[in-house]
Amino acid sequence: MKIRRVAALTMAAAMMLSVTACSSGKQVEETTQTTAAETKAPESKAEETTAAKTEETQEAEEIKEVVFPDQLNNGEPCTIRFGWWGGQTRHERTEEVVKMFMEKYPNVTVETEPSDFNGYFQKLPTLVGAQDVWDVFQLGNNWAEYSTIVTDLTPYIKDNIINTDNISDGFLATTNDLGKQMEISLGTNAHCIIYNADMLKKAGLDEPAENWTWKDYEEYSEALKAVTGEFGSSSLEEFYGACTVGVAQYGEGLNFFKADNSGLMIEKPDYMVPFIEMVQRMTKSGAYPDRGSLNEMGTAPEQNFVATGEAAMTWALSNQVVAMAKAANENGVGTLRIATIPRMKSDGPSGYAVKSSQGLAIYSQTKYPEVCAAFINYFINSPDANKVLLGERGVPITSAVRASVKPLLTDLEKDIYAYVATVGSWKDSKDVFINEPSQQNAIKDEFKNQMDRVNAGEVTAQEGAQKIFDFANDAFTRK
Repeated sequence: MKIRRVAALTMAAAMMLSVTACSSGKQVEETTQTTAAETKAPESKAEETTAAKTEETQEAEEIKEVVFPDQLNNGEPCTIRFGWWGGQTRHERTEEVVKMFMEKYPNVTVETEPSDFNGYFQKLPTLVGAQDVWDVFQLGNNWAEYSTIVTDLTPYIKDNIINTDNISDGFLATTNDLGKQMEISLGTNAHCIIYNADMLKKAGLDEPAENWTWKDYEEYSEALKAVTGEFGSSSLEEFYGACTVGVAQYGEGLNFFKADNSGLMIEKPDYMVPFIEMVQRMTKSGAYPDRGSLNEMGTAPEQNFVATGEAAMTWALSNQVVAMAKAANENGVGTLRIATIPRMKSDGPSGYAVKSSQGLAIYSQTKYPEVCAAFINYFINSPDANKVLLGERGVPITSAVRASVKPLLTDLEKDIYAYVATVGSWKDSKDVFINEPSQQNAIKDEFKNQMDRVNAGEVTAQEGAQKIFDFANDAFTRK
């Protein structure tokens, strides 16, 4: 059952992000740097060193000075509200940056409203209905769903209130809709598996290879359950595993959703069945939590069973690793590391790609749009602010910030930067659509409902997949 140990990721690979551009919100340009196991190493140490120096030189050449204004709102007092979601690590770092901003501009008061993910998106629709949305607020790849209530940031970019000199057009394109800049991305990230290296060692398992498979993942989970007595796997993003990532892993040039968000790209539900069956088997054996246990776990990274020592592996986004690892360290449950999402076949496509993590948008009815724009500018461009944030929301999109935080990164943070660069270098990542149509949340809920019915024995995996497929198609035709 053992899999060859994955090669260590290098910081030189991480810096490939300085020359990597996302396009259409779903892809990055192919790079020549290689980092993980199964990739080709440079032919000589001299070539590797030269490549790293070349990348560092290009990073330095891209950096332009960002000058922040001496005052905002003509020095007149004003108050803006700022809402975001996240875990405790994000809350603490964000609050510190807000404090720094207010110290720089004492006439501006920023009222903060942090929340966890579920609470945030339960509250946001209520605020939209009441026309009382936060002045500056965080959105993910679902920004298109809220396009009618956000301010086009293009004029503020043209007026240099939001400075984008150190941001590639590709990164801006990830949150641009037909020429309208709907938000500014706070970083890039990628799906990953976080695992407890000490638990794997206890179970006699090698650390995952870059091209491990779902069959390997299931075997690992069962072995970890048998040896440690804890769940082998904590929460898998079941919808993504079966649909967004899972469909693309078949290597048939398909995605679950069409690129233009007009409907499903697949014409049959069969693609979802193997993943659903795997989760069903793991739940039945106790290697995977049932829905009740998952609901009790909470959504913050610090609450994940891997962070509390109740599970050995979990699905996550790369920008959640730091918070989860910090919590695991505080809980004394072992060392957490990062691995790729398993593939359907070891020589098949990965099925996923680098994407924008979250971004900051401005409410269309704010009284102080220029102050809000200046706040976003500070958040994304200030080296001092980003030495506090340290890429917790994803690898920063500005070359100046990447250069400023590089000396401060921990080994784990370097691994995260390198991991994102590795995912971006995969050729097949260009064929993956990282889009989230407005219908997705309802489809995800239906997927969860049918997954529970499969686990309860009420329907087969094939029947559950068919019901999800039918519901998803109907979701795009309902008014």
